[in-house]
Amino acid sequence: MEKIKKIVLNNIHLKILSLLVAFLLWLNITSTQKTQIEFMTEVKIKNQPKNLIIQKIEPSKVSIKIEGIRSKLNRVNISDIEVYIDGKKLKKGKNLVKVHVSPRFTESFTVISVKPEKVYVYTISK
Repeated sequence: MEKIKKIVLNNIHLKILSLLVAFLLWLNITSTQKTQIEFMTEVKIKNQPKNLIIQKIEPSKVSIKIEGIRSKLNRVNISDIEVYIDGKKLKKGKNLVKVHVSPRFTESFTVISVKPEKVYVYTISK
């Protein structure tokens, strides 16, 4: 029993210091590690023409994948990421339109992918 006690207590200050250094290294690695979040969101329309009525957007939701440092990504409010199509060039009938994301990148994250990249917008005249 004395032998075990002597092994444990021998150089105890160095053992505590090494545990502290190991913990700080682990904390640094996990906080600077990049991670990805994927979420579904609804597509909105900007600059909708006044002479057209939007019947349907297909698909109405798209998958967005963002990447960033875990500690910063945890503070991102997903509702602040705007997913939209520009309605300036919409015509009557079936339109294939590119999906835009705003902002594409910030200090907190970068948009990695938008799936699908284009959606169908069905319109009729007013």
